[in-house]
Amino acid sequence: MSVERIQVLVDALATRLRRAVVVDDQDLRLLAVSEDFGDADPARVWSLLHRRTRPEDVCFDEIKHTTSPGRIPENRDLELWQRLYVPVRCRGLLLGFVWITDRYGDLTDAQIADAADTAQALGSVMYRRWTAAGHERDTQQQLVEQLLSQNDATRHAAREEIFDRGLFEVDGQASVLLVSRRAGVEGEEAATAFAMAVQRFCRGLPCASVLAAYWPRRATVILTLRGSDPQAELARAARMLLDGLAAEPRLTGGYRIGVGGPAPGLGALAVAKRQADIALSAAPEDGLALWSDLGPHALLAQLAPRAWSDSLIPAGVAALLADPSAAVLVPTVETYLDCAGDAQRTARELCVHRTTLYYRLGRVEQISGLSLRDGRDRLLLHLVLGLRRLTAVSSDRLSPVVSTDVETEPPKLRRRAG
Repeated sequence: MSVERIQVLVDALATRLRRAVVVDDQDLRLLAVSEDFGDADPARVWSLLHRRTRPEDVCFDEIKHTTSPGRIPENRDLELWQRLYVPVRCRGLLLGFVWITDRYGDLTDAQIADAADTAQALGSVMYRRWTAAGHERDTQQQLVEQLLSQNDATRHAAREEIFDRGLFEVDGQASVLLVSRRAGVEGEEAATAFAMAVQRFCRGLPCASVLAAYWPRRATVILTLRGSDPQAELARAARMLLDGLAAEPRLTGGYRIGVGGPAPGLGALAVAKRQADIALSAAPEDGLALWSDLGPHALLAQLAPRAWSDSLIPAGVAALLADPSAAVLVPTVETYLDCAGDAQRTARELCVHRTTLYYRLGRVEQISGLSLRDGRDRLLLHLVLGLRRLTAVSSDRLSPVVSTDVETEPPKLRRRAG
């Protein structure tokens, strides 16, 4: 009933003022709009079509700290007419804004006071709505944590409550998406934007039932897919979430997504959660990784942190990684190993002459003491380089150093190799 009550208050104020009245929540998402009295500027039309107000249109960073009515000046570049804003607050909390077009500044003091009184009434209604939403959010977070529990009884109880509440329709193929934001790069506004991006993603999945829990720097999304190809649908959903984060202007990057599943029903989500954890550890910054696409990296991602932190890297490989020519040699031998030792294919991938390739591979053997003709040495080198790729080691001892003084190919072939 809170939304209906908000609409009644908005319509009544608009009728008294003979002006269009719009109410947004604290994140500038549209809650209610009145009849149009011919005073809607292009910026207002855009906000109605997109169900939100652009922060740059209304100087949001400044007005979100205000406690009394004020005016947003006309901005011809933004096609925005002057408007009155009234903060909606209750118990010190900012809950939203009332917007009234005041192009010529002719709203009287009595009309502005009327708008302020309406904002006060809206504050009481919106506070109750905010409290209820917070309770629902807490409940969903608890259900998500219980569904991912290692305890069978806990998972079963959460599953039954989810179906009792009607949150999920069927117990189909279930998946887990984990989202992580880098700490310390943004403030409270970015945390709000992060939550909004996750919420928009959840609302935009008509082919799935979704349950999400989110915190300032992380989110967990559980979804069941109803289509005939759950794996393809899961990949599309994950990319939709990534695109939504990238499109949020208040986020400047530093997020990763790991995807686990699909699993056979909500009862198997603990396994999908473990898969998502591993995929998250392998995901690039501002990118995603799906468990189903990891291949051998699914195993390497579980070994990587311990292998590096315990200094278990064989001396020969460590010497190669620390060598001044590693910036050229390491990508070369990685490509060679990824191509299963096919020199012709490797040369094409690297766009070098095969003579140049053989020279570089010889240097790899010379520096590391490993033989690329020995299957065990090739396996060792491939594993270590895979671990290195996943852990993004930053130690000077193991990081390649670019040097212009090191010969990495025969002088007579330098021009041809480019």
